[in-house]
Parts: sequence; structure tokens; C-alpha cells
Amino acid sequence: MCHPKHFGRLILMGFLLLTMGCGFHLRGELPESVKEQSLAMTGISKSNPLYVNFVQKLTVAGGVLAAKPSEAFAIINVIKARQLRRPITLSAVGRANMFDLSFLLVFEVQTPKGKVLMPERELVVRREYFNTQSSPLGQSLEETQIRIEMENEAAQQLLRQVLAGLKNESPAAP
Repeated sequence: MCHPKHFGRLILMGFLLLTMGCGFHLRGELPESVKEQSLAMTGISKSNPLYVNFVQKLTVAGGVLAAKPSEAFAIINVIKARQLRRPITLSAVGRANMFDLSFLLVFEVQTPKGKVLMPERELVVRREYFNTQSSPLGQSLEETQIRIEMENEAAQQLLRQVLAGLKNESPAAP
């Protein structure tokens, strides 16, 4: 009879062996065809949270950020990046108590020579939140946290969309 501690290890080893043979890979991992291609981002400052999040996600996934846009295989040109806040509902006294928060990102991808690899696209991340107005400081912090999470999600979506669009592109032969 197998000891329960060893039985758990056997199940774990079996699962690992099964996933190795089926081509399973983690979601954040870049395809081999894209790992060699460097990316650059223009249109926003390097201190912008979207830029910082994008670079972090690209690096973690095994991608390369070009030192200069002219050295990159593809340049992500951010045309517009905006946070929007719109009231949805009003309380009995006429104050807005539910808001629609949006992060709008318009971008295109091109080569350093100006060839368009991906035409202008719009990426929108939306959240709704309820504000009771009973704790304004707490609500402000909550809204700030939601905005940070939206920028993080926008960076993830941007990376996925760019990588999907570049999958079929290959670097120019030297």
C-alpha cells in the first residue's frame, strides 16, 4: 500500500508528465517566433504607468525592449491613452452614486521604416463602481485602485494583441 504522502507526489508527477507531452505552456510565455523580435513604444512617456506595466509584462514574458525605436522590429505608437469617468445613476438628492470608469487606448504598430504592421486599433477597459458618498476619502482610494488595475489590464491586453498581430510577421533578413 502506498503512503498518502507518496501518493500525492505520484499524482503530481503524472500530471506534470501529461502536460509536458501535450504542448501545454503558460499563458504569459511568448511564442518562439516573437522572442527574437524587439519592441519599442512611442507616444507616451517612460514614466507613464501604461508604459511601465507594458515593459514589465514584456520582460516577464521573455520579450525584448529596444533601446531606441530605430532598433526595434516593431514600434507600438500610442495615439491616445485616456482615463474617462462618467456618472451612470443619481441618488435621491441628485448626486451621482454609480460611475462608469473607462481606460481608452488607441494605438498602431509599425516598423521603424513606417510600414504599418497593425492599423490603428482601439482598446477599451471598463469598470463600474458604486460610490455611496458616505466616505469620500475611501471612495477616492477605491477609484484610484480600480484605475491602477485597469491600466494593468490594458497593458496585458496591448501585449497580447500586439503579439497576436506580429505572430505571422518575421524579422527582415540581414
